[in-house]
Amino acid sequence: MTDYNKLLEMWRDEKKKRQIAEGELSIIKGIGNNSPEMKALKEEVERFKKEIPMIREDVQVELLQKDKRILDLQTIDKHHQKLNGELMADNKKLSKQIQDLDKVQELRSKGIL
Repeated sequence: MTDYNKLLEMWRDEKKKRQIAEGELSIIKGIGNNSPEMKALKEEVERFKKEIPMIREDVQVELLQKDKRILDLQTIDKHHQKLNGELMADNKKLSKQIQDLDKVQELRSKGIL
């Protein structure tokens, strides 16, 4: 019978400890949710939630501006490539003219012309 009484006493002690722990936990939860710190954090979260659409809109505008800038730069690049091609063609013509002039001068110096 003493084993039974001992087990019953242990069970009652454990039950009492569990009830105390549950009570403390509910107090902590109650204080935590209603504390000034928690209220301030909740307000901050709500403020951030309101800012999200504005930030998204700002980012969208920035992306559109950057896309436009990329298109402008691509247009400039194509124009520069065209100009470089024209300059290379002009350089080839000038080089040929110089070579022809050198040949004429050489012929003149030899007395052929």
